[in-house]
Amino acid sequence: MLALFIGGCDDGAAPIEQAPEPSGPTWHQDVQAIMATHCNACHTAGGAAPFAFDDPATAQRMAGAALDAIESGRMPPWQPDPDCNRYQEERILPEDAKATFRAWVANGAPMGEASAAASAQTAALPEPDQITRGEGAYLPDATRPDDYRCFPLDVVFAEDTFLRGTAVKPDAGTIVHHVLVYLVSPSLVDEMEAMDAADDGPGYTCYGGTGLGNAGPVGGWVPGAVPNMTDEGVAQFIPAGARLIMQVHYNVLSADPAPDQTEVYLYTWDGAQPAVVESKPQADLSLRIPAGEAEVVNTRTWTHYGKAPLEIVAVAPHMHVLGTAISVEVEHADGSNTCLVDIPDWDFNWQQTFKFRPGESVLLQPGDTVKLTCTYDNSAANQPTVNGEQRVPGDVRWGEGTLDEMCLNFMTIKKPFDPEAADIGGCRARCDDPADFGCVTDCLTLDTDAALCALNQIFRPDGCGSSCLVDAARAQDCFTDCLINGAGTEGALATCMADVCPEKYAPLSACMGEVFAGGECDATISACAP
Repeated sequence: MLALFIGGCDDGAAPIEQAPEPSGPTWHQDVQAIMATHCNACHTAGGAAPFAFDDPATAQRMAGAALDAIESGRMPPWQPDPDCNRYQEERILPEDAKATFRAWVANGAPMGEASAAASAQTAALPEPDQITRGEGAYLPDATRPDDYRCFPLDVVFAEDTFLRGTAVKPDAGTIVHHVLVYLVSPSLVDEMEAMDAADDGPGYTCYGGTGLGNAGPVGGWVPGAVPNMTDEGVAQFIPAGARLIMQVHYNVLSADPAPDQTEVYLYTWDGAQPAVVESKPQADLSLRIPAGEAEVVNTRTWTHYGKAPLEIVAVAPHMHVLGTAISVEVEHADGSNTCLVDIPDWDFNWQQTFKFRPGESVLLQPGDTVKLTCTYDNSAANQPTVNGEQRVPGDVRWGEGTLDEMCLNFMTIKKPFDPEAADIGGCRARCDDPADFGCVTDCLTLDTDAALCALNQIFRPDGCGSSCLVDAARAQDCFTDCLINGAGTEGALATCMADVCPEKYAPLSACMGEVFAGGECDATISACAP
């Protein structure tokens, strides 16, 4: 009887052989950890991806498709070419991890011996100083596979604030595709509120931007993103009276529409006076893309006319759905080049701000030039589908609409904080000559939105600068280009105009000098100050 229990009884049957442990990588020993680190932020139950890789059976079943996506570069989703530059929080699968996954699939995707489960959980968001959201939950429009909605956030900045970071917490995670958060300067708040009031329900429909022109990015979220934090001792200045607006892209093809009230976590700086970051837009407003053309390359350059170097710490290139490639580089005055970002296969759905690694910022010296190159496909085969029908190609220009396009880059600059620069109401008093049109306008453009507010009021038919309207009209195109080129940079606008269009700048400067000397525009400038 004892022999029965210790295996000493031979009944003539062949012994049962245990299957050998598979050679090479297995799910439990090798692949699970790769998925947890690089994939499961999206590919998890309730996540943005259509299937969950934290489930071993699903991962095994989808192994071949996953390998194809990895080999083609579609996954993990990361647009910039690493040969151009490197950034913080890159979603790039290391070559050794690719090799392990490739060998696992080639060997039949074996499970192997179970071990301690690799964590599939993303790190919890740090406790915020404030949570802000739109007014009420929004139910995405099921008739729009891609529903873009802008929500004015309920945070009120009663006083000047330094923001050191943001994080986004999607509510209806299966349909929230990406989120962008923008700063709305005090001079644009009324316009934002009017757009919100004109559209039923929470927020308003938007597409390529907020509809507010110069609103600059503050933060954002794509699946797998981490909180968007500035470096230690650096913050973004938010003037009293400013607001935030959040654009959410809902993709209702992946799941049924569900009410969503995505939240934004705000982290403020309360230490010693920080350095500040601000976004400088570089936009080609003259963009033209002819109908039917399969490859249209659009290039614009901007020379740094400022007096001091600019420290570039991040870039955020932007186009719409006809865009196929975009790049930004610095052409230095000494003949060398620095690539800031190169996206050879543009995807509108994965746009974001790309922050350079600590210690790897790029200095833009006076005389250096920034070159922005945008490539588009406006052929019949690449047209968007509108109301169930593919659009017929047409000439496309700059604009924020669904069928418009953009060639745009936001350049994030780090610099010491200048309290006086936040008060454009005192611009004339800070100039050695209060009648110097170049000095006053350079001071105004330290706040782009306030400058546009003031200049639009000054050059109205009944404005304080109405006597100079003819000269202003002649110089308008040059003025606009130089404003975009030099906004927020001391001395840049006047220097740019004097260099690019001196024959237009001189009479405008002389005429407006007389107006400024009389103080006729002081009230207008003060009314537009934050």
